[in-house]
Amino acid sequence: MITKLQILLLAMSLIDLGATFFYVSTFHTKFPTIDYTTLEANPILRMAWKQFGLHWGMIIGGIIVFGIFALLIFTIQDKWKQFFAGALSMMIIYHILNFSQLARMKPA
Repeated sequence: MITKLQILLLAMSLIDLGATFFYVSTFHTKFPTIDYTTLEANPILRMAWKQFGLHWGMIIGGIIVFGIFALLIFTIQDKWKQFFAGALSMMIIYHILNFSQLARMKPA
């Protein structure tokens, strides 16, 4: 049976992936000469972006990352799920800060 914490974590993971895509695509539109793959720390997403481009790479890489995360969420102990909830919360806050900084940056 799926718990509320598992549903929350999966939703937060999708929010994180969506925010990553919107931030990187906005950055790439604003600064087309800068390599957007350097913005992401996740090596799976970076590799997918380099292989398939931003849009298809995000779809393919996002499915892989979300699948791995879902497998973890359904197999780990509750204390680790709480850790992931904290980590995902920090990532979402980080995205909010990135968007606010990007809005202040002037295009090249």
